[in-house]
Amino acid sequence: MKIAILSRNRNLHSIRRLLTEARKAGVQCDVINPLDCQLVVEGNRSQIHVSGSPITHYDAILPRIGASITEYGLAVVRQFETLGMKVVNPSQAIADSRDKLRCLQILSADGIRVPATILARSQRGLRTALDRLGGMPVVLKLLQGTQGVGVMIVHSPVSLGSVVDTLQGLDKDVILQEFIREGAGRDYRVFVVGKEVVATMLRTAPEGEFRTNIHRGGQGHPVELPRDIQRIAVQAAQRLKLEIAGVDLMIDRNGPLVLEVNSSPGFEGIEKATRLNVAGAMIRHIAKLAGGQRKRKGAAKKATPRKRASRKKK
Repeated sequence: MKIAILSRNRNLHSIRRLLTEARKAGVQCDVINPLDCQLVVEGNRSQIHVSGSPITHYDAILPRIGASITEYGLAVVRQFETLGMKVVNPSQAIADSRDKLRCLQILSADGIRVPATILARSQRGLRTALDRLGGMPVVLKLLQGTQGVGVMIVHSPVSLGSVVDTLQGLDKDVILQEFIREGAGRDYRVFVVGKEVVATMLRTAPEGEFRTNIHRGGQGHPVELPRDIQRIAVQAAQRLKLEIAGVDLMIDRNGPLVLEVNSSPGFEGIEKATRLNVAGAMIRHIAKLAGGQRKRKGAAKKATPRKRASRKKK
């Protein structure tokens, strides 16, 4: 079996771990920089070239695309899909999860609780928005961003107006979210692979910070969440059509809230905190999906000659 990981940096911890687990499983695994991919569409065929040569077939593709190259990365993923290769996760799922508002729209429509959220384009209507969000402080987020980048807490209407105006001047759309006091400085990262929760950790923010991201100095602690909350995390990943996802949850007085769903979640922190083999679970699941697709393609090829033979008999 042959799979490829789309990543700009093969020396990242997550990529090294995946390569190690692939070797253990006897799976050939290549790392392809998506920015090195040239997408060729010519006549009635499509190709992907790297270093001047077309890419050969892979049984599965795992995109690990950073937010800074989302658009080009998605174009590359779509080209792999056009070529009929199994992509884990698919391009539309990545796009939906990267757009924070779109992600919440999809989850809310499926009955999954999310924080009160408002898309703001200017200062007009901010007072009304604050009333709906329960007053100050509020959390402000860029529509696109990972690892806590572009997330801030704002404590006064004047500051909020200034920040919104500044970001709009930079052509950045923002969402405003209610500040969940019961869960301030702590949330849960649930790592979902397929239909299973493979690891969960409680993340706590460092002193003086409200963001819990491990890359921001947050601490991870192993925790076992109740089955009903685990089911919500799996449901969120499935609703976004993600085979591999990091689901961030917070619990308020009314129960769990899904904050975000990450289509390319890091797992160094959660492996360290839980001592669980997340990378191994990912490789096994990818191999299972790829194997299933190969069987279906093989069955389809065998079915064609039988149909022709039966026509000749008649």
